[in-house]
Amino acid sequence: MNSRLLLLVGLCAGCAELDPYLPKVKFEELRVNDIDFEKADVDFVFNVENPNPLEISLSSFSYALGFEQIELLSGDNEDGFTLEASAGSELDLPVSVTWENAWNTVQATRGEDVVDFGLDGHFGFDTPIGEARIPYSEAGDFPAVRTPKFSFETVRVASFDPFGMTASVEVDLGVDNEHASSLFFEAFDYNLSLGGNQVASGLIGDLGEIEGATNGTLVLPVDIDLLGVGTTVYEALAGNGNVAIGLDAGMDVDTPFGLLPLSIDETGNVSVESD
Repeated sequence: MNSRLLLLVGLCAGCAELDPYLPKVKFEELRVNDIDFEKADVDFVFNVENPNPLEISLSSFSYALGFEQIELLSGDNEDGFTLEASAGSELDLPVSVTWENAWNTVQATRGEDVVDFGLDGHFGFDTPIGEARIPYSEAGDFPAVRTPKFSFETVRVASFDPFGMTASVEVDLGVDNEHASSLFFEAFDYNLSLGGNQVASGLIGDLGEIEGATNGTLVLPVDIDLLGVGTTVYEALAGNGNVAIGLDAGMDVDTPFGLLPLSIDETGNVSVESD
């Protein structure tokens, strides 16, 4: 019998079971490392306590992650992790969740900033008397990021000067915010086209707020040089009509998960109205 096995047997002398000498697994936290409107990179952080005066290696590991009791991801791994003797060790499970895949599988509730997660599996530890498998099952809240949806509502002409060949318009942008919290749209860097021609570009520091669980409106104010916009656009802005519109923009969105970058490229056809 080798010395490591003798030591464990000695420790267990008079014990009814081995359990007191097995590593103890405790879930510590969900650590968000990176998050945006495409995905979240997180660590599920465990503390593993080794009560024995000798190192123990991780021999196997499995996990299954689900949202709202529907499984999304699963896997297994043997990564050579070693528990220090008579000490606690941090063990991180890195997971990347792509929102498109998640919401194609699970319906996140409108008006909520989080979804319920469930995480279960096992840790297998290489002890002197063979592998000891310790199951775990944890639950909690996972951030539920949904991209705000933009649409064109109307273009309103605030002023039209045919002699100075300028027009001031306001583009009403419909925005659907599925979160519980308000979203704030900042550093709005845009290019606007009407009738297939770019008519304006600029940077707006604060475009506005859309309250939680709301279909709201952001107003984009634009000054247009009428020279070169074309007859169709000129006539649409001069009187009521319809016009093709395109908006290419990048922005920062202040969310309950921090400031997240967002790019949009929208096209459509809108009515033009005079104030």
